[in-house]
Amino acid sequence: MDRPVPASLSHLSSRLRTAVRGQPVRLVFVGLLLLTASSSWFAESESSRGVATTAFLMTVVALKIHLVGMHFMELRYAPLALKLAFHGWIAVVWGLIVGFS
Repeated sequence: MDRPVPASLSHLSSRLRTAVRGQPVRLVFVGLLLLTASSSWFAESESSRGVATTAFLMTVVALKIHLVGMHFMELRYAPLALKLAFHGWIAVVWGLIVGFS
């Protein structure tokens, strides 16, 4: 950042620098890769059939959506109402998919 940032936006630029340089984003990315690989392997295994498997895999998907929203879409800095709407949407979609399986 080679230009001065207005005082009203300075808190955003410091958060952006921390997020870009910070280790948590890398750890979340590696966690997402591991969750994707393990859930893909689990879904392809012969013993994975039924509602319990669907519920487990959808729970992993909900966790991944939460991680992406909070860490890569910067929802951790969003107003509480937006966070609640985001998590409510995740819960409704999870319930619909598991309920219809």
